[in-house]
Amino acid sequence: MIKSLLLITLLSLSSVGFAFESFEVEDIRLVGADRISHGTIFTYLPIEKGDTVTQSSVTRSIKSLFRTGYFSDVKISRDGSVLVVSLTERPAIASIDIDGNKAIKTEELLKGLRDIGLVEGEVFDKLQLDRVQNELVRQYYSRGKYNVVVDAKVKELDRNRVRVSIDIDEGKAAKIKHIKVVGNTVFTDEELIDTFESDTTNLLSWYSSDDQYSKEKLNGDLEKLKSYYMDRGYIDFNVESVQVTISQDKKAIYITINISEGKQYTFGEMKVTGDMVLDKEIFERLIVSEKGEIFARNLTEATSERMKIVLGNVGYAFAEITPVPEIDEEKLVVDMTYYISPGKRVYVRKINFNGNIKTKDEVLRREMRQFEGGWYSKSLVERSKIRLQQQPFVEEVEIETPKVPGTDDQVDVEVTIKERNSGQFTFSVGYSQVTGINTAVSVSLQNLLGTGNTLSFAVNNSSYFKQLNVFYENPYYTDDGISRGFSVNYSTSNFGEANIARYSSSNGGVGMQMSFPVSEYDRIFTRLAYERKSVKAFLGSTASLIFSDLCALGGYTYSTQPLLPTGVEWNGLDCLPEPVDQLPPTDPIGVRDGELIPFEVRKSFTFLKAEARWSRDSRNRYFNPTRGSYYRLGAEFSTPGSTAEFYKFEAKTNKLFPLTENLTLSLTGEIGYGDGYGESDKLPFFENFFAGGVSSVRGYRDNTLGPKSSVLIDEYPD
Repeated sequence: MIKSLLLITLLSLSSVGFAFESFEVEDIRLVGADRISHGTIFTYLPIEKGDTVTQSSVTRSIKSLFRTGYFSDVKISRDGSVLVVSLTERPAIASIDIDGNKAIKTEELLKGLRDIGLVEGEVFDKLQLDRVQNELVRQYYSRGKYNVVVDAKVKELDRNRVRVSIDIDEGKAAKIKHIKVVGNTVFTDEELIDTFESDTTNLLSWYSSDDQYSKEKLNGDLEKLKSYYMDRGYIDFNVESVQVTISQDKKAIYITINISEGKQYTFGEMKVTGDMVLDKEIFERLIVSEKGEIFARNLTEATSERMKIVLGNVGYAFAEITPVPEIDEEKLVVDMTYYISPGKRVYVRKINFNGNIKTKDEVLRREMRQFEGGWYSKSLVERSKIRLQQQPFVEEVEIETPKVPGTDDQVDVEVTIKERNSGQFTFSVGYSQVTGINTAVSVSLQNLLGTGNTLSFAVNNSSYFKQLNVFYENPYYTDDGISRGFSVNYSTSNFGEANIARYSSSNGGVGMQMSFPVSEYDRIFTRLAYERKSVKAFLGSTASLIFSDLCALGGYTYSTQPLLPTGVEWNGLDCLPEPVDQLPPTDPIGVRDGELIPFEVRKSFTFLKAEARWSRDSRNRYFNPTRGSYYRLGAEFSTPGSTAEFYKFEAKTNKLFPLTENLTLSLTGEIGYGDGYGESDKLPFFENFFAGGVSSVRGYRDNTLGPKSSVLIDEYPD
């Protein structure tokens, strides 16, 4: 202690340089203060203009400026009646570079350094280097990285700045070699350790890293162990001690947990008391445990949560439920009393939206089920969040309900939106020997001008395929949520030009659709469309299926275009009438010796289609849902008088099962049935059902599973 005081005294005297004679300060001059503001320095300098300077006041000034940590040297001298304060500033930290860290994110390491005062832009002190190494080693030790090596270096830069470079060699994490529970008689070690996140090395450790020791992970496992016993009636359970031993080479961890199980208790009487803002019977029905049942802490927590939700749904946003056990150690019975403190009934003052740059407030507000000026409802707030997440232009939603300052019965609903990029524009140009020059332009806007409306436009053009599609939908055509949409499409395909198949087609149509909400989760969808299709098939190996399809549908026209090779004799098209064009064969599809007979079949179809569909959607978001379900039943038919009369029925279901926080099982099923009616006894081949692709059956290309024809062909031409 004497040496420390002597050192401070010597430093103070050396900083002064000589003994001061008392004088009155007329001015104060600062020298060397480049980065630290003069105002900051004068705040810590106890001498002001007009003061009489003494040796003791100079010493106090030097100590005060040193204590700021801003300066590595402070000297005070006199120039006449001017007090001269000469300062040497400590360098500023220009940057902190961390390299080699994999197990811990850079942001987490920087947060630890910030806690010890090492921050970019702040003053650097060489003594901090030791603290830096100790802090980083501490963080790695807490995660089982006992072989970590931290090397911190400082490089001086211009303008009195430094760069701090930290190289980390994490080494291999210590592996858990053994976990032992001592004191357990009711449950085996295996039963208890199965509840842990920590485990000894196993086949899946390479993926889960469960054999890597972490102090935080072990603390979580101890809490799970306590919950395991408490949920099975052992309310006196206690973890007596925990020993964590590391091998000399710092590669193996041995964990021993000493416990006291206690005795098993059952539930006794259940009571509800407190401020009964609702009927007492309502709360009593919410109790999930029964008298005589094995005591379980999770059941008391579930009961409290159910009561809190019910109160929250009728405006008591800050209700508190306190379960109080009364333990009878002789009878091993626990009587439970639930104390209800509803607090004041709360209403919503304002609903504010944040983060929506493109989307208009009213587009988001129409999805809210919680209203301004109404009583707060927890379920309505949660439902509002889900409805917002179901919008295709919303990626993530967070809702907070802070109290209005100065009140105890009002809250604001703060909705923070993370918007999804809902607009897509693509343009492509290509060339191939088969199709020649290909061009494609498509625009898809699922949030047109921030209105929530959808507009899509697509044009494709090549030598064998041309397409135009336009679609527009207003999901809120009426304020009640009735949607209306229109579609226009036209396409032509000449697969013969591409040597894919011996037929071509052209399709065109217009449609209008509307959907009606019938409940919070259910909608009815209707669509009416006019379509015209034209199919032209040439005789050939692939065209035989098309010919038979056209015959099955009835009606056709034909002309003499492609050539029927000499020698081909095939009666697969007996449904065709006598040709009336030039070079009529004696048989509807026969061949005269030595002659080539041109032949093709054309068929035009006109449809007026009607579609009705019911759907129920309780999934929690539009993209990548993690819970909920989706059901759909639909029917489509062509009206009587259409060229081909048919009907189709479809059903689809999708059920989501959350397995863990980051893993969800999705089960999807779809079934369809279609057939002709009236004068058509077959479903048109172009209305067949197909499967395949990422969204249906993985491992198959899109729409490659399914029949290519309406009828079976027994014979084909050679």
